[in-house]
Order: sequence, then structure tokens, then C-alpha cells
Amino acid sequence: MPILSSEEFINEESDRLRRGEGTLSSLINSNTSRGFDHETTPDTVSNSLQNDEYIGFIEIDGQIVASGFGKEDSKSGRKTMYIHSFAVAVDWRGKQMCQKIVGQFIKKFGKSYILYLTVRTAEGNVNEHAIRCYEKNDFVMLPEVYRDHYDGKNNAMIRVPMNKPRTNKTLRTPRSLRSTRRRPRVQRRSGPRP
Repeated sequence: MPILSSEEFINEESDRLRRGEGTLSSLINSNTSRGFDHETTPDTVSNSLQNDEYIGFIEIDGQIVASGFGKEDSKSGRKTMYIHSFAVAVDWRGKQMCQKIVGQFIKKFGKSYILYLTVRTAEGNVNEHAIRCYEKNDFVMLPEVYRDHYDGKNNAMIRVPMNKPRTNKTLRTPRSLRSTRRRPRVQRRSGPRP
């Protein structure tokens, strides 16, 4: 389940060719194409390599069962990464492969990068399975941030780095934001009630 930089991917592809194995690019392109029901197979891997992206995949018994891509985004001045084109082979859907491949991107980048993606939310064509997968990986839907895409309306989802596990203490309002005015104490009566 590697997440490889473009350079690492090219090296892995070369090693496979030397060993006489099939090209990883064609396997990932086929998986991506089938995952998005494309009639033709776009060369997603070459596009990603040209853009110096990361390529993630899960391979089982020589078959790519899940794949996805990530592009560092330095325009904002913060460490952000756009992750995209996650695809799971039809025979492997419902077996948590989406969670695993997304989880690998989180494992590699989630502590220091804000991760974001878009997911199809067009009325009558909502990608509910993907949304559930991303939510299980701590992504949050941004309802007012969307774009028109070839497959309809897509909304943005975001995951902010979480360095510490959540506890009740981390969810409290910081002291600096709490009211400084003390509440009056309520006098409690002692003895029996009337």
C-alpha cells in the first residue's frame, strides 16, 4: 500500500519492467477508468507524473484494487494537499479499500498537511459511499464550497491535521475566551424543605 512520489513511482515502474512484470501505470489507469465509469482510459498516471504528484495504490495478487493521487498545493502559503481520483475496483467495493487508501495518505501527510478533496454531490447523483469513506477518515463537508465538474456539482471536503487525540479537555473553551464575570452563588438552604 505505498504512497509514492513521482520519482519513487518511476523507479518502481522501472524495477517492475526489469523483472518482466506488467506496467503499474496501465494497471492504475485501468482501475481509475473503471472506478469512474469512463469509456476510454485517460492517462491519469502520466498527468500526475508531469505535475509531480504522489500516487497511491493497493495491489493484491497483481491486481490494483484501489488507487488515488495527491498534489501538494503551495499557493496558500500553508502545507495543503489536494487528494483526488480515488478509485476502488468493483469486486473490492464494500471491503473498506477506500478507507485504506485514503488512510495511507493521512498516515503519510495528515499530521502536517491540510488535506482537501472534492466529491460528487449533484442532486440525484450523490456519491454517498465516497462521502461516508471520507467522513470515517475525519473529513468534513464544506457545504458552500463547490465547483461544477464534468460529472455535476462537487462539494469540497477538508481534513485538518490533528496532532493530539480529542479529549473532553481539548473541546473546552479556552480560559481567555471565557467570561471573567463570576456568576452569583446560589445560597442553598440547609434543613428540611417546606
